[in-house]
Amino acid sequence: MDYKPENDFYGNAPQKPFTEKNDYSQPAQRYVPQQQAFTPQPSNQPFEPPVPPQDFNPEKPLMPKKPQQNQPVEIPAVEMPQSEQFNPVQHTAVYQNGAFVTPEPPRFPQNAYGQPQPPYPPQGYYPQPVQQNIYAHPEQQNVYAQPEQQNVYAQPKPPKQKSNKGLIAVIIVLSVLLAGSLAGILVYVLHNGSQQTAKNDDSVNGFHEFTLPDNGNGGGFFQQEATAPVVNDQSDYSDKIIPDYSGMKLEKKPSDAEKNTEYGSEYAFKSVSESVVGIMAYSDKDKTQLKSQGSGIIISQGGYLITNAHVIGNSKTAYAISVITSDGKEYNAGVVGFDSRTDLAVLKMDDAENLKPATFGDSSDLTLGEDVIIVGNPGGISYQNSMTKGVVSALDRDASNKSIVKFIQTDAAINPGNSGGPAVNMYGQVIGVASSKIAGVVYEGMGFCIPTATVKEIVDSLVKNGYVEGRVKIGIVGTAVDLETATYNNVPQGIYVDQVDKDGPCGGTKLAEGDIVTALDGETITNFSEIYNVLEKHKDGDKVTLKYYQASTGKEVEEEITLAADK
Repeated sequence: MDYKPENDFYGNAPQKPFTEKNDYSQPAQRYVPQQQAFTPQPSNQPFEPPVPPQDFNPEKPLMPKKPQQNQPVEIPAVEMPQSEQFNPVQHTAVYQNGAFVTPEPPRFPQNAYGQPQPPYPPQGYYPQPVQQNIYAHPEQQNVYAQPEQQNVYAQPKPPKQKSNKGLIAVIIVLSVLLAGSLAGILVYVLHNGSQQTAKNDDSVNGFHEFTLPDNGNGGGFFQQEATAPVVNDQSDYSDKIIPDYSGMKLEKKPSDAEKNTEYGSEYAFKSVSESVVGIMAYSDKDKTQLKSQGSGIIISQGGYLITNAHVIGNSKTAYAISVITSDGKEYNAGVVGFDSRTDLAVLKMDDAENLKPATFGDSSDLTLGEDVIIVGNPGGISYQNSMTKGVVSALDRDASNKSIVKFIQTDAAINPGNSGGPAVNMYGQVIGVASSKIAGVVYEGMGFCIPTATVKEIVDSLVKNGYVEGRVKIGIVGTAVDLETATYNNVPQGIYVDQVDKDGPCGGTKLAEGDIVTALDGETITNFSEIYNVLEKHKDGDKVTLKYYQASTGKEVEEEITLAADK
């Protein structure tokens, strides 16, 4: 019976080199000799190299003759010198002049790409099979393949790249545009970073942002710190003064302060919440354009209340004003008087009666670490009568370059809309008026309140007179120019003149809008607190020297002025 092998290599599958008869009942197994390094044994016989067959042709693949069926393959032993350890992987014999010799290592010339380029094997090249299965299928393992089929020395030539000058030009243009964009972004980041740094530094030196409003300046170079233009004469309640006003009363802490366990934040909020109001300031008489929101504290049953001067635009006529009480009732109101130097104002509600006034405590009794709450409308009237809690962090702080106040510092949250609201101790007594906070992004819990000792002094005078007695003015409306703004615009620091009162002390001088006041009475002026401190030293009728930068000529000018009462 004829046997058909599974793999038809050469017509018949090779058999294992055994002498016993093959059992064809099982499928034939391909002979795969173990992969062992060829190590010839020494022999006393002289080495006789084999003679190539007569039909040897180097142009054709040389395959060994197929052995007869079931016959072992005999590989002749080759004697090598004892002094050399033969490594069949490294040593490749070449048949030349009737003998096998070991060729010199190939020295490859470099090709056009600077890479070694070995030549094809020479004619007559006849490598010995090393660790190979000489019966393997040619497609699987053909060590005698032609160079076109298996060229172990050839180096592949890299493909020739095509030049695309148009694409290169586009890439260059895009790279330039990208570099320009990155440079612009870097300049922007650095500039804004320097601005933020300057603001943070100002905060450390006392700069702070009022909680509301922006006074219509829209975030420009200068922060408006002056009286807003007149839009509503009906808000001027100067005729609502009380000449015989007895003044605010500051209560001492209750005698049972240390024993009564009822005192706390809950007790304090219940005590003061009905006395806190919301203030809405509109830039038009019809009250359709809301400009500013804040909080206030009722000081009388008839509707007098306290708030911040910046909430009503540091003016009696800037806004049309409405006041909303804790029970939701809305009242028209006007300005009795205000004081920019302490950021306090007194308002009067129309047709109000039977309101609950707040109880005021003496801020001089405060101690560090004492608990306080802030009550008001953070974020506006939508969050009316909100409460935050903290402690007294510090006393007598010089926390503003716009005010002469020595503030109470607290970590109780003060947000836009809290301006003018009360800071209350645990006994339900108002001990301060929330005014401002440090607004730098790297700061938390640094709010400032005007102490009631200062509030009483200013409010008493405003209710009696509509202004603070003993105050003098130079008769200008201005804006503080900080260092960064001065450097950017190549002008000196000082008070930028927005408006000159023609009937005031500067009315007869050459001082004009756009000029910058740099000194007063021999003292350098860079912000409002400095000019206020100079004015606090003088009285009505005093003569002082005014120094200013004249914008029209770029020169500094000095003139003498006579101070007038600030009414």
